[in-house]
Amino acid sequence: LNMPGMDGFELCEAIFQFSDLPIIMLTAIDNEETVVESLDKYAEDYITKPFRPAELAARIRRVLRRVGNFSYTLDPLITVDDYLQVDFPERKAIVNRQKVNLTPTESRLLYILMRNAGHTVTNHFLLNRTWPTEDAYEDRLHTHIYRLRRKIEPNPKEPKYVISQWGTGYTFPAPNHS
Repeated sequence: LNMPGMDGFELCEAIFQFSDLPIIMLTAIDNEETVVESLDKYAEDYITKPFRPAELAARIRRVLRRVGNFSYTLDPLITVDDYLQVDFPERKAIVNRQKVNLTPTESRLLYILMRNAGHTVTNHFLLNRTWPTEDAYEDRLHTHIYRLRRKIEPNPKEPKYVISQWGTGYTFPAPNHS
């Protein structure tokens, strides 16, 4: 957490501006307030020095198992199907061959959903990953999902990409590798 130029929390906030990387904090700081803040806002795990290398490796493997693999091919331009392509570095979608700009929040939500394609992502998880340092409510999430659907769905009233799982969260379809 103590780093030259910025502290670990600032680094986490900078990372979360453009990525959904899981973070494991490795630090000499062992006070309860810092550990709790780290886990509540930023980190998947928190390890204090000195640490055992085998334990660190096991914790990394556990986080990677939970995070899973990105279901879609990781290219600068990800093709979902003939209707939808996504360019995360440029925060754009190509919808029915038309470029559509995505806001940082829309891009982040879409990335998280696509990263977990085929699985329901809970509202709670989306809120924590999209607004990790703010108190965000489901109404805010639903508003951003509504706007995202208006941009990428052929028919936003009957979505085929960002699918509601009522009372739970949202699902993005798994890739069709046929």
